[in-house]
Amino acid sequence: MNTESRAFKSLFYTHYQSLCNYAFKYLSDHDESKDVVQEVLIRFWEIKKDMISDPAAKYYLFTAVRNRCITILRKKIYNISTDEVTLEVADESYIEQPERDVQKLIQEAMDGLSPKCREVFTLSRVENLTYKQIAEKLNISIKTVENQMGKAIKHMREFVKNHAILVLILLLYIWNKIEE
Repeated sequence: MNTESRAFKSLFYTHYQSLCNYAFKYLSDHDESKDVVQEVLIRFWEIKKDMISDPAAKYYLFTAVRNRCITILRKKIYNISTDEVTLEVADESYIEQPERDVQKLIQEAMDGLSPKCREVFTLSRVENLTYKQIAEKLNISIKTVENQMGKAIKHMREFVKNHAILVLILLLYIWNKIEE
């Protein structure tokens, strides 16, 4: 075994599992994640042999895995869109499903807020009222509005973080629909 092969073997064993875990965060499928990592590593071996011993190889591999996962997700979204066109005549409600999913996801996020927090958040983000207008309308202090908005935004960020894959898929779907 030559030096290049040993270096690649070392690179493979050092990063394979963490690359698979990283891909899984995007794809939520162990087999598909392994396939992506193997494809990326094979391509790396074929094209970037000169980089095998480079410390930047790790970053290249993680970036390549992420990009490949995003490409796969986009293709899945595109295939869903193509399938929708085919199924449009058979079942029009199928077309509306992603929009309902978005609404359901937003409602689920909103349901996690306390009633007062939800009211303040809705007045600010949906009705576009200023904090001062909200405070006057609800007869509370501006500081209370700020605190409630802080809680709401923290909750929404946590919700998006915990539902990242679903949010990404829905956003990619919406983005794809806008481009059509």
